[in-house]
Amino acid sequence: MGFEREDLIKLVSGTVAFSLFFVAVCVGIAVFIPEEKGNHEVIPLGSYYDVAEDQKVSYENLFDEEYPELVIEQKKKEDTGLVLYRQPQSRAAVEWYYSRVVNNREISDAILQYADEYSIPLSLAFALAHTESKYRINAMHKNTNGSVDRGLFQLNNTSFPKLEESDFYDPKISARYGLAHLRFCLNTAGNDIAALAMYNAGTNKVRKNNTPQITLDYISQIQSYRSELDANFASEVLAMYNPDTQAKLVAKK
Repeated sequence: MGFEREDLIKLVSGTVAFSLFFVAVCVGIAVFIPEEKGNHEVIPLGSYYDVAEDQKVSYENLFDEEYPELVIEQKKKEDTGLVLYRQPQSRAAVEWYYSRVVNNREISDAILQYADEYSIPLSLAFALAHTESKYRINAMHKNTNGSVDRGLFQLNNTSFPKLEESDFYDPKISARYGLAHLRFCLNTAGNDIAALAMYNAGTNKVRKNNTPQITLDYISQIQSYRSELDANFASEVLAMYNPDTQAKLVAKK
């Protein structure tokens, strides 16, 4: 009986020692593994990036000489927000509305600038930024494939390898690349829904009719928020203007 008790004591002692050693190792790993530099907020946005070879080529060509011609074609399909933003007499009202939505003038101006440049409907551009980052320029999300999405439009580091880490957190750079890519998706897909799916899941999955459920939920969030933006814009800004016979909006007299 004494022998069994000694064995039991040795077994318990060994188990406790091993457990303490295991905990110490885990703590050591947590302390000494380097973290990403910068005070960036990590948020679980459910991004589902599919970094395909054809996407990489497309990203590299966003600002080539032929691309602006595609944007010019889209200027013929202006939305109400863009029409008002492009007119001197109503521009301030649009800037006021979206700066209040974002609660940050620098961020809202960056989105407005590049939504205008790439002829993206304003409510779509802002709804995309809200769903991607909640308008947080320091937002960061680590994907299961090891890549990282950063900034206002959650640009993927593998998809945009030429950008420096600080570039991803610059609202103007993020808006420029994010909305240029959205315009590419709109030109490729031909409609908002499929374009948003491509922005989130990648062109290959959408083309193969293999869009994941998380992307469908993502699109639903964007559409819902966009509807709210449009409704409030109509009552707070658009109500002050009337369309004339040339389909341009002018201030009510």
